[in-house]
Amino acid sequence: MCPLPLLAKLTPNVTDIVPIAQAAADGGADAVSLVNTFIGLAIDWRKRKPILGNITGGLSGPAIKPLALRLIWRVARNVKIPIIGVGGIASLNDVMEFLIAGASAVQIGTANFFDPTISVRLVDELRETCTELGVGSVSELVGTLKTA
Repeated sequence: MCPLPLLAKLTPNVTDIVPIAQAAADGGADAVSLVNTFIGLAIDWRKRKPILGNITGGLSGPAIKPLALRLIWRVARNVKIPIIGVGGIASLNDVMEFLIAGASAVQIGTANFFDPTISVRLVDELRETCTELGVGSVSELVGTLKTA
C-alpha cells in the first residue's frame, strides 16, 4: 500500500475511457489524469515518408483541448474520484472550461514551452476570477456544466 496519492494517467486512445477510469478507481487510484497525448501521424508527402522516426507520435497542445474536455466531462459524470484535466490548457478560459467540465485540478503542459511563467499567472488569475464570481473555493465550480 502506497502512503502517497495514486494518480492514474489515462490514454485517450481507447474506444471508451469511462470503464477504464472506473477500473482505475476500483483498483485504488485516488484520482485520474485525463488525457495523455493522442496518437498522430505527420507525413512528408514529397518523400512519401513519415516525418517522425517512430512513424507515429503524441499530439498535444491546443489541438486536443476539445477532445480532452469531452472525455473529462464523460468520466466526471460516471466516476466518483477527482480528475486532473490535461490537454491544451494555455489560458484562464481554458482552466475554467476544464473545471466546469468536471476536472478538480489542471495540468499545464505544452504552454510551458512558450510561457514558462504561465502556471504562476494562471493561479493568480484563477484566484481573482473566483473572487469576482463570489466563489469561495474552486471546488464549487467543478462539474457545473449545464447541458439542459
